[in-house]
Amino acid sequence: MTMKFFLLCCLSLLPVSETYAQPGCPDPQALNYIASATSNDGSCQYPATNYVPTLKALLPDTLVEISGQVRAGANWYAHNDGSDGSRFYRFDPENGSIAQIIHLKQASNKDWEDIAASDTHIYIGDVGNNNNNRQDLGIYRIPLSKIGNTSFVSIETSDWSFIPFSYEDQTDFSFQPADSAVFDCEAMIVLSGKIHLFTKNRKEYTTTHYVVNQSNGKAEKLETFPCDGLITGADVSPDGKLIALLGYDLRNIPKVFAWLLWDWQAGSDLFFTGNKRRIELGSAFATGQAEGVGFLGNRTGYISNERTVAGGVTFVEQSTRWFDFGQWVPENVGSQEPSTASGFKVFPNPFVQSVRFDFFEHKKPHHIRVLNQSGQVVLHLNEVPEVLDMSTLPSGTYSFEAVWETYIQVFKALKM
Repeated sequence: MTMKFFLLCCLSLLPVSETYAQPGCPDPQALNYIASATSNDGSCQYPATNYVPTLKALLPDTLVEISGQVRAGANWYAHNDGSDGSRFYRFDPENGSIAQIIHLKQASNKDWEDIAASDTHIYIGDVGNNNNNRQDLGIYRIPLSKIGNTSFVSIETSDWSFIPFSYEDQTDFSFQPADSAVFDCEAMIVLSGKIHLFTKNRKEYTTTHYVVNQSNGKAEKLETFPCDGLITGADVSPDGKLIALLGYDLRNIPKVFAWLLWDWQAGSDLFFTGNKRRIELGSAFATGQAEGVGFLGNRTGYISNERTVAGGVTFVEQSTRWFDFGQWVPENVGSQEPSTASGFKVFPNPFVQSVRFDFFEHKKPHHIRVLNQSGQVVLHLNEVPEVLDMSTLPSGTYSFEAVWETYIQVFKALKM
């Protein structure tokens, strides 16, 4: 046996290292924190957390039924629900003053429930559906450039647009009692050009996350979360790393809460796959019927409540309150950007028919195996394509195992 052949035989017996992400809870504040976890599997559990936002301002009667608020550019905007016609307001949450009235010509406020913003537009959701029977749901889209700075402005019909939609999984539009409504909605955000809705399920006390497909007018269902309450407002932080879902629970002693969502699955819109921490914001008899939440900084902002009346007695006037969630979600965590630590990514995630591979300037692997949720290999790619057609495979979560000379790396993606 030659020395060269002997060395080759020895090398062939060396183990091939496998580099897998270690799933678990990577948040040190969680009860089930795992120091070695390198991949957040959404399992973090947190202790009961109570926090009282600071009262900032009483709002004028003009905003007695304030239902949503948002910061767009340097200004704050708010609106009432269906009692106030097709107008919204520029206001100051620090002192409650109203600086501008914006009227949408020939628009209709059947049940405006939340407001969101992108860099260029404001979005107002006419999405209230208390009895499950509405078939005219939609979202108003208003260019910020048309609002101006005058104390009153009327936006021409040609300058705003209306995005109609229906829920893809709703087939029954018959009248339902309010406590049985599952397609009601009061929470909306705009992130990366997509309109996201979070329902107010009065029957099961869950929320379902939809994305509005503007090409076909369908709100497409992504995920459902047992929020143990009614979601009434939503916003996303300026850095795009934290989502706050505001809500209340009217069972037993009425209370107000916020769910904080961060560090969700990289490159996806599955916001409930990451950390989910509930913050109790006090009794509804003290904090009020809170329906609006808006970020000022990456972890700070305002909560607003409409006038809260029970039995003819006013418990809380319409108000704004200041919050700071930074102690629970530091600014150096919660990135939604895809990590390059794994050497490659699969996108889009989730996907419908096909996926693409990105190896971040690394050389392509020798081959890729695709495994289904049961761990069965459904595809084996000896030649790695740029685009992989998976239209014939059923919906579910797939693992993509990329195999190089000395290691294996895994990326998971959801087929809708």
